[in-house]
Amino acid sequence: SRLQTVTPEAEPTYHRLISAFFKATGVPMVLNTSFNTLKSEPITETPRNAVRSFLSSMGTIEMLVMGDYVIKRKAANVRTLLGEEQINGIMTPPSFPKRAGVVNYKTTFSAGLDDDNDGGGSSSGSSRTLVQMPDRPMHNEMDGDGWFELLDDLEGQLLGICDGTVGVNEITSYFTAMAEEENYDK
Repeated sequence: SRLQTVTPEAEPTYHRLISAFFKATGVPMVLNTSFNTLKSEPITETPRNAVRSFLSSMGTIEMLVMGDYVIKRKAANVRTLLGEEQINGIMTPPSFPKRAGVVNYKTTFSAGLDDDNDGGGSSSGSSRTLVQMPDRPMHNEMDGDGWFELLDDLEGQLLGICDGTVGVNEITSYFTAMAEEENYDK
């Protein structure tokens, strides 16, 4: 690392920030590090990349300052995410969740042989489902061409069904019935 001197003449806004930090903490300097939270990404150079990196930080970065703008995270409002709205003081039922644009799916399957003690061997396999969503804010073509692995099948099914035409109540009923069928089959 290297020390950089900031003068009020050269960088008045940054100098005021460092001075305020010194006044609040007694520490007359700040640590300035490169900003690239996404794997294989170069240092952020544009506001769009900065916002994408901020969103991808999964809460490890508390705020993003760009010029005169301060962007802070706020807690997710699940009711709003599900489509509920308050109109004239009355809470409306959940509406129709819609994902951020097109979803591309790619599933890979690999098969192999497990060695048994009897020498016969048995086959085994595993599958991975990857998703690409070019319209989502955190999409990054530089990270595996923008593909990311789904956590589970439910996540993929929800992405597929949340196209803005199916209501939350129908989605809940569908997955509840599916879970009950699975439990019945056992």
